[in-house]
Amino acid sequence: MLSVPNIFRGFAFAALTCVFVSLSVPVQAQSKIVALVNDEPITSYELDQRTKLLKLTTRTGSRSKALEELIEEKLKLKEAQRRGINPSPQEVDSAFASIAGRTKMSPAQLGQALGKNGVSPEALKARLRAELAWARTVRARFRGTVNVEEADVLASARSRGDMERMVKEFTLKQVIFIVPKDASDSEAAAVKKKAQRFQPTIAGCEAVLAQTQGMRDVVVKTVGRRDESQLSGPLLEKLASLQVGMATEPAPIDEGFEMLVICNIREIASDTAALDEVRTEMMDKEGQLLARRYIRDLRQDAVIEIR
Repeated sequence: MLSVPNIFRGFAFAALTCVFVSLSVPVQAQSKIVALVNDEPITSYELDQRTKLLKLTTRTGSRSKALEELIEEKLKLKEAQRRGINPSPQEVDSAFASIAGRTKMSPAQLGQALGKNGVSPEALKARLRAELAWARTVRARFRGTVNVEEADVLASARSRGDMERMVKEFTLKQVIFIVPKDASDSEAAAVKKKAQRFQPTIAGCEAVLAQTQGMRDVVVKTVGRRDESQLSGPLLEKLASLQVGMATEPAPIDEGFEMLVICNIREIASDTAALDEVRTEMMDKEGQLLARRYIRDLRQDAVIEIR
C-alpha cells in the first residue's frame, strides 16, 4: 500500500510552543479576489491569513509562497472532490487537536494563541482539510502502484546497521464470547457484560481453558507468538500495559467479543521491525515523488489567473 507522507510534516510545531507575540492586526473592511484557479477564487483575506500562518509556523513565510500553497490546495481539493473525497469536520477538528496536543495545548488554547497573532483557527483548519483530502486522494490514485524490491530493503537496512533490533514477543491465547448472528442489541450487550465480568477472573493461560469449560458460546483458541511488528498500535499498547497471566478487556470482533490472554513475554532479536521501518521509508519516498508528479500534472491542466 502506498505510504503517504505524514500530513503534518513540514509544520514547525516547535515554533508554536514559543511565547506568542501579539501583533497589531488591521481589520479588513472587505476582501478582493487575488487569483482564480479553474474559476475557484482565492481572496486577499485567505492570502493574508495563510501568509501569517506560514510566518508563524516556518518563520520564513512570504505572500508569494502563501499564494503558491493556496493555488495547489485549490487543485488538491478539486481533484479530491472529483474522486468523492471530502474530509469531515470531525476529521479536521481531530487533526487540529493533534497539533494542539503536540504543542501541549488544548484546541481552545491553540485557537487563542493563533488569534493573538492575527490568524484565525479556520486558516489552519483549511490547510489541514486540504492535506487530509490530498493524502487520501494520493492513496486512491496510486494504490498498489508503489513497490520496492525486498533486496533493496535488506541492503538499506544492513547499510544503516539496523538489523537485529530487540523487540517484545507475546505468546497469546484468545477467549471469544460468541454473539449469535441474529442477536439483538440487548442480547449482544448482555454477552459483553458477561465477558467483562469474566475478564478479571482469568487466572492465566494454563487455567483459562478449565475456567471456560461448560460455559456456553465461549471458545478458547491458541494464537501463538506475535512480536511488536505484528501487532497494531492500540493493541500493542494494551498488551504492554499487562503482565503475564492477565487479559485484555473485551473488544468487539465479527464473532462477538474477544480477550487476549498473555501466556509469556520475552525480548527477541528481530529483523522484522527494522525491515518494516526501512520499507516504509522507501515507499514513502516513492509516494512523495508520485504525489509531486500528480500535482504537477494537475497544475499543467489548470487555468490559473493571478490578479
